[in-house]
Amino acid sequence: MKYIGKNKILKNSDIGEDEMGFNIKHLNKYWRWFKKNRAEYKDNCKISKEYAKFCSDLDFALLMRKSNEEIDRLAMRKHNWVLDYIKHKCPDTIERYRNMSEPKNLYEPNKEVKVWSMWWQGEEHADKLFKMCIDSARRHTGHDVITLTKDNYRDYFEIPDYILKKHKEGKIALQHICDLMLVSILAAEGGFFTGATVWWSQDVTDDFLMTQFYTCRAVTNRKVSMSRSRWVSYLMAGNKDFPLFSFARDCLHEYWKNCDKAVDYLMIDYIVEIAYQVIPCVKEVIDSLPQSNNLQRNELVNELSNPYDEKEFKKFTEGNTFLYKLSWKFGKKTEKTAIGKMTNYGYMLSECGDRI
Repeated sequence: MKYIGKNKILKNSDIGEDEMGFNIKHLNKYWRWFKKNRAEYKDNCKISKEYAKFCSDLDFALLMRKSNEEIDRLAMRKHNWVLDYIKHKCPDTIERYRNMSEPKNLYEPNKEVKVWSMWWQGEEHADKLFKMCIDSARRHTGHDVITLTKDNYRDYFEIPDYILKKHKEGKIALQHICDLMLVSILAAEGGFFTGATVWWSQDVTDDFLMTQFYTCRAVTNRKVSMSRSRWVSYLMAGNKDFPLFSFARDCLHEYWKNCDKAVDYLMIDYIVEIAYQVIPCVKEVIDSLPQSNNLQRNELVNELSNPYDEKEFKKFTEGNTFLYKLSWKFGKKTEKTAIGKMTNYGYMLSECGDRI
């Protein structure tokens, strides 16, 4: 309780964050954040204490719901530090590609449909969510999806031994191996790469699959994320000669030759940003995409465990969004409600029949 003068008493629930700093019922939330942030700070100090502070300041501003201007300022401070760090670690690749000439066939589509995904241990060892997403891609593209694995990727490209060694030693996370495989396969073969948790809801044409460059996009002026939603790393497609792909591959090769730790979980976004800055045709092609597509791509993940309703579910299978980003970390995934009614997730699995 908080007392105001002699007679007026305010309940804690009446006190806003401006007066109290936080509501008492959120103590557990703040304590969890503190423990998580402390662990991340120590880990980021392995890169730099300055970098660790930049990350911590940004996370705290987000937690406390600071103004957009303050959050964007802190985000750009972190982003610029990371960009400079990567540039310092990858000077040879950046100079080799800087201001390179535009490839002759830059705007030509791929000559055939190639759809790729990845599951390091092999598709037979994948979980239901991955199998459901890949099945949806096969049904709606009308083509096989080649799943890259630790056993077959050498049929298409090589990963340097020093990277494989560092991965085995636990220095390079599987997420960053996946990023490398994404850009490596597109640089080697071209085609359409769909991430392990991307669910397809509508049929697409071969012309779409053979596009010269494509990614999900919803450009924003907010600067919290490096990409500002100009691209996403979980879904990219294009001509194999589009220099973004070989640049990102070579940059990752050089980075991991010089480093034992990723500077950011979404490091690939920073590398794409560097390509955007130093290769004129990359900037031109990315900027030529429509400002937005698949705008509702993040909405389905939070409705997976809702009761399935045919009419209501059509909002995901009709309209302008046909690629949905799901997640292992977020969104409950139950096949039936507490009273036994089929959920959206249960329905999506049933579409796969006995294929999973």
